[in-house]
Amino acid sequence: MYRPHDSPEDETETDRGQAYTLEGFIGAMVVLMAVLFALQAVVITPTTGGLADRTAQLQIQQEIQDSLVVSSQNGNLSEIVRNWAGGGGFEDTSQPPAPGESNETYSVDRFANESDLGHILKERFSENGWTYNVELHAEGGEERTLVYQGSPPASALTASYTVTLYDNQTVTSDTSNDNLYETNGSERMIPRRYGDDTPLYNVVEVRVIIW
Repeated sequence: MYRPHDSPEDETETDRGQAYTLEGFIGAMVVLMAVLFALQAVVITPTTGGLADRTAQLQIQQEIQDSLVVSSQNGNLSEIVRNWAGGGGFEDTSQPPAPGESNETYSVDRFANESDLGHILKERFSENGWTYNVELHAEGGEERTLVYQGSPPASALTASYTVTLYDNQTVTSDTSNDNLYETNGSERMIPRRYGDDTPLYNVVEVRVIIW
């Protein structure tokens, strides 16, 4: 049976319909890709409190912990803990005491000059806009603060390292060379915790709080 060829008008309408279909498909793909990109951006943006934010916090906390470990390897962390001056304060401190304490504290610059820990904290954190406190928590003793820059918020990050002190270790300040056991009780920044049956003097947690 004879069938006439499609007219030019029919071919034009067919092409136009195919073009509309293709445009609709491409438009749907663009919208889908935009949605997927937006969902991914929500997950990885640090300010949203998502996975990336927790990962960044853990990384910073690990860096603080590493700073404490590195500064303890050559004994410098123990030395700064024992850097007591006569009169019950730390040597070369000039800043106001932390709330509830009587001993003066170090400035960020001075603490950097006095200790490896201070040097690392200044270069890695202070110079990049971070604020921090450095505290000492000894067994059976009052809290002592080495660096105080304010009251930390609830979101502050904390890392700590334990330093063991022994009776035969000396006070490291220029004003005293007594060993810890012989130091006058009224001048002890950290009290003697253990009895005469052990060479242990005390165990001190060095805590860094950063925000």
